Amino acid sequence: MKRKIAMTIIFIISLSTMFMSWFGGQKGIQDISGFILMDNPIAVTCIILTLVGIWTHFGHTSYMLSCIGLIGLLAMEIYEFFTWHILTISGAFNFSLSLELCYPEFYIALMSTIVTFLIYKYYFWKRDLTNLEDYV
Repeated sequence: MKRKIAMTIIFIISLSTMFMSWFGGQKGIQDISGFILMDNPIAVTCIILTLVGIWTHFGHTSYMLSCIGLIGLLAMEIYEFFTWHILTISGAFNFSLSLELCYPEFYIALMSTIVTFLIYKYYFWKRDLTNLEDYV
């Protein structure tokens, strides 16, 4: 149970980076926060998958659900990085514009998701996931 609570807290801390401004032209005036990620139904599904994987005990299936959820969330953050400006500013894919108008808070969010994934992998590395005592 302690692992589940610890992983949930770590995951919530990772998600709290959405409160920060990730993209924009001028800080404080043209900010786009990380909540733009919640507009994507795949990202919302990945968050739900991660929580279901953490709090259920289906052995290896729960482990895989959380891994898929965390990797999917990471992929959606990268997807938003590449495409957020298409509808608002440029109208086309532009990698240099993505780099130019990205705040350091986005990289903090990206790294926190990677760290959350690595902590999750470490917690359940070489554990017998079919044994309830090893999982909780």
